Amino acid sequence: MDFAELVRSRRTVHNYSAQSVPREAVQSALELSLWAPNHKLSYPWIYTWVGPRARAELAVLAVLLKSEKGPLNEVKAKAIQDSMMNPAHLIALAIQKSNPHREHEDYATLSCSVQIASMDLWAKGVGTKWSTGGAWMHQKTYEILGLDPALVRLEGGLIIGVPLGIPAAPERPPLAKFIKETT
Repeated sequence: MDFAELVRSRRTVHNYSAQSVPREAVQSALELSLWAPNHKLSYPWIYTWVGPRARAELAVLAVLLKSEKGPLNEVKAKAIQDSMMNPAHLIALAIQKSNPHREHEDYATLSCSVQIASMDLWAKGVGTKWSTGGAWMHQKTYEILGLDPALVRLEGGLIIGVPLGIPAAPERPPLAKFIKETT
């Protein structure tokens, strides 16, 4: 598949099978992500590979947070747990704390790095989703992952696994809508 086709075919995957993905494939994608453009080559991101204990604690936290918004039936609670337990890998995404301007640049490079890793994995038939909600951004998550909130800022989690299904491609607006020319 050529690059344009790879970009156009990649989808955010929401549902994953429990099928494994070789750790080496994920590690290779994360190594490739180090080529993301980053200001002064500061490499500000922190990838935390979420292990089984932390994953189970995040699943409990996710269910708790969702239940605070309203009652959950068993099916919904299980679906929330599965969203943390089924994917082959979970990688927490964070950046080092700094001054606001630097953190803005660091978030941009994190975004580039996640896209590179996601594209590499997609080329291998592996889906991803960058999640920024619920348990991924909660204060308790710092404790679960052993991260110091005084030193790093969580920016979500990269969910990685074999897709149960691939969402349809939404139509994209024409480029002309986004281009402004000056004289």
